[in-house]
Amino acid sequence: MERAEGCGMTLPPLRRLAAMALATSLFAGIALAGPVINGHAGPPRTVFLALPPDRPAPDVALRVTPLPGGGWRVALDTTGFVFTDVCVQTAEARPMGHAHLIVDGVKVASAYAPTVDLAPLPPGVHRIEAILRGQDHRALLGPMGLIKATAFLTVPAPGGR
Repeated sequence: MERAEGCGMTLPPLRRLAAMALATSLFAGIALAGPVINGHAGPPRTVFLALPPDRPAPDVALRVTPLPGGGWRVALDTTGFVFTDVCVQTAEARPMGHAHLIVDGVKVASAYAPTVDLAPLPPGVHRIEAILRGQDHRALLGPMGLIKATAFLTVPAPGGR
C-alpha cells in the first residue's frame, strides 16, 4: 500500500490514481464551464444589479473632512439614490441600498446612511472609493458601468512634514 502525502491515509495505487483523475476532471470542468455561465452576455447576475436603461442612473460624489479626534468623515452626496439598511435576498433593479467604502483597496465599511466616520489613517496619500450597492449587496450598474465615486486624501505626517 502507498501512503498519500499530507492526508495521513493509505490508498491503493489504483484508488489514488482514480482520485487524482476525478479531481483533475472536476477542476477542468469548472474551468471549461466558466465562459458558459454567462454565455448570454451582459454582467453576471450574481455580482451586479443592472438598473433599467430607460431611467436616469443615480450619481455619487465624496466629500472627506477631518474629525476632531483625528478620524475622517466621508459624506456620500447622491442624487437619485435612497440609502436603506433593509437587506433582501433578491433586490429589484432600483437605486436603493447602501454603499461599500473602500480605502486603499480594502473594504472598511458599509454605508447605510450618507455619512460614515473613519478611524485615523496613517500619513500618506489614500484612495477612498464608494460603490453603490443594491439591497441584496450586488453592485449597481448604470449605462456607464459601476456607479461609484473616488476621492484622494493626503494625510500629513506628524509635525506637518
